[in-house]
Amino acid sequence: MAALTDCVIDTVALVRHLEDDLPRGAEKVFQDAEAGRIRLLLPEIALAEFVYIALRGRLRTPNPRAIVEEVLDAVRESGYLVLSPLPLPAWDRFLELKVPELHDRMIAALALHASLPLVTSDPSFDSVVGLNTVWK
Repeated sequence: MAALTDCVIDTVALVRHLEDDLPRGAEKVFQDAEAGRIRLLLPEIALAEFVYIALRGRLRTPNPRAIVEEVLDAVRESGYLVLSPLPLPAWDRFLELKVPELHDRMIAALALHASLPLVTSDPSFDSVVGLNTVWK
């Protein structure tokens, strides 16, 4: 297996990580990040989607606000979880993509622009040419 590089994560990867429910490949990415070997780019849109679903009670947690604060603290303090905006040059990629969901299109555009793999289980990314994904 090739050496891991920095990765982009989507909302599902973040949620499944918090729930300790990742498959081996995705879990290795998070372990490498926590060990300081790689960074995880968290697209701003994925963070927004996470906060939205958490505060609407759609996560398996008794205290959604606490899990949101935990993630925000990790972004502030961890060094390996990096909040990432979609840079202006990536919007050209965004316009070209045929991904139907707005947030998925933004996440794919960021991963493609940065030439990084995307940690995801979402099949909507399967048809994105040039996008490498990590999951199983």
